[in-house]
Amino acid sequence: MSLSGKTVLLAWELGEGLGHLPPLKAIARALKAEGVVPVFALRDAVQTRDALAEVDALILPAPFWPTPTLAPLPSGTYADILISNGYSSADSIRALVRAWEQIIDLIKPDLIVCEHAPSAALSAFKRIPVAFVGNGFVVPPAESAEFPPYEPGKGEAQRQRPVLLALQEALGGLGRATPTTLCEPFRGNFRGIYSFPALDPYRHVRRETVLGPIEPVPDLTPLPAQRRLFAYSAADAALIGEITQALMEVGPQASAYFRGSLGARAAVIKSRGVQVFDTPPELPAVLPDASAVFSHGGTGFANAALAAGRPHILNPRHFEAHSTARALEELGAGICLHPFEPKRFREALKRANEDTKLRDTSQLAGAAVQRFIKGATPLESTMTALRALLA
Repeated sequence: MSLSGKTVLLAWELGEGLGHLPPLKAIARALKAEGVVPVFALRDAVQTRDALAEVDALILPAPFWPTPTLAPLPSGTYADILISNGYSSADSIRALVRAWEQIIDLIKPDLIVCEHAPSAALSAFKRIPVAFVGNGFVVPPAESAEFPPYEPGKGEAQRQRPVLLALQEALGGLGRATPTTLCEPFRGNFRGIYSFPALDPYRHVRRETVLGPIEPVPDLTPLPAQRRLFAYSAADAALIGEITQALMEVGPQASAYFRGSLGARAAVIKSRGVQVFDTPPELPAVLPDASAVFSHGGTGFANAALAAGRPHILNPRHFEAHSTARALEELGAGICLHPFEPKRFREALKRANEDTKLRDTSQLAGAAVQRFIKGATPLESTMTALRALLA
């Protein structure tokens, strides 16, 4: 089947960092190989350009709510994310829909692939086929009338009703079809969940298939006898001073990559013997030498560390990362530090290097996900579904 002449809009609206990019990039490359014209609308249309250079596609800035606020009465569900990002009133929802409609009217896509892009999906509701893709957090179960709680037994689902009423008012005011339930606009025609089942925050209630990470993950390798920490952090982390000080205490037994610029701090860390990578290192190259790893719980790195069988020390910066940290602790492969404190970090690193049970369990968890990977076909399953939608 030829897909030549078809156009697909790949959208990313919410979430920090560039971890939302790999699924869209993998799908765009596969679509382009079959003659589709991919167009990106991205929350970060600047720092993504180098990573997407090989795709050679138009990159537009994505509309997003500029002033996120906490939900006044949290429901403990994905609806809180919507409320925090402009879904608290019909007027703000209408503004988001209109902004996305300008992009849709300009590109005229045959399909929209949404990676944490709810407003793009809402703008396409009943108009254009939509595929929801991403990790388990950004593709919550939507078969019911309301979103399920993040954690079993917690949350108050009834607090989602104001969001539905605001959606109905906003779309009705635009003369558009209105949903009868909150989840209806966020079901889509295809849902690609690119998580390990064990790290899916909805693993206790999800009934649909979890496809597995769409980007390659490292092989499982034995833990080295020599102690070596690899840290994956960010220069804008709130406690960057404490984190870098803790790494300097580890000294030559540590290596690290920081997203963003550390400035003069980088030279100070290096002077203590810490190896600091200037560009993101290939994880399959650095993880085999690591006896333990540290991160803020980003999905891509968490998947890689789990697959490699590494004890993982985590300092989560947002709710999604907290969910990942809890899941790794449940597996017996993680240690959550929140808040980050140098003394607790030293204790966690000592445990990661000396606790035989933690080290063995991390290796067993890695072996389990490696077995899962052998039967997983995330990109192939996605492309089969997208071809059918584009036919």
